[in-house]
Amino acid sequence: MTAVEAPPMSIQQQEPIPVAPYGHLSRAERYLHQTRDEALLTLLRRNGIESLAGLRILELGCGSGSLLHSLITYGATAERLTGIDPNFRRLRRARNASGATVAIADGALLPYRSEAFDLVFVFTALSSMVDLEVRRHAAHEALRVLRPGGLAVVYDFWTNPFNSSVLPVSAAELHHIFEPYTVEIERLTLAPPLVRVLGGRESLCRMLDRLPFLHTHMLAAVPKVDLDA
Repeated sequence: MTAVEAPPMSIQQQEPIPVAPYGHLSRAERYLHQTRDEALLTLLRRNGIESLAGLRILELGCGSGSLLHSLITYGATAERLTGIDPNFRRLRRARNASGATVAIADGALLPYRSEAFDLVFVFTALSSMVDLEVRRHAAHEALRVLRPGGLAVVYDFWTNPFNSSVLPVSAAELHHIFEPYTVEIERLTLAPPLVRVLGGRESLCRMLDRLPFLHTHMLAAVPKVDLDA
C-alpha cells in the first residue's frame, strides 16, 4: 500500500497530537518530543503521506523504541514496522514498547533487500556515527532499502557542545551524503537545556521556539524520486 492509496487518518485531519506516548516523561522532555512530532507529521503531509497505516517502515538506530511507539500512535501498523539497533538491551525494550519487529544490525550494512520499505527514519543515529564514511554508507543503505517514490526522514542535531561522544551533523553534510537526491531541511527543537531550565512550561517554550537561532536540530526529508524523469 502506498501513501496515496492509504486511507486518511489523524495526520490529514491535523488533530492535536496525543500525549499518551510521552506520558511517562517529564514536562520538559514531553515538550521536546511533541514539538518534534508536530513538525514530523507536517513534513509527512507535505510529502503526500496522509496515513501511516499499512506502510512498510524502518527506523535506523531505534534505541528503546520511543519513535516506534509514537508511529503506532499516529497510525502505523505494528506488523509492518521494523527497528534496528546494535544494542540488544535497547532493542528488547523497543520490542516491548511498540510490538514492532526489531533486529540487531548495523545501519551502514542493512540486512534487507533493496526497495523493501516505504519510509525510512534516521533519528539521532547519524550523530552517533563519528566516522564520516560510516555515515555515508548509512545514508546509502537508507536509500537502497527505500522503494522508488518512498521517503527518508532524518532528525539530528547540528550542535551539541555538552556531549563529546557524538558528532553533530551539518546541513552541508546531509546534502552531500544523500546525493544525488534533494534534501529538504528545516531547523527545529528549542535547545533542550533551555527547555529543561524552563521546566517545559509550554507558554514560555512556545514563545522562544519562534526564534530560529535557538533551534539545535534539523528535520530533513529525502524523497527517492525518479532522477531520470
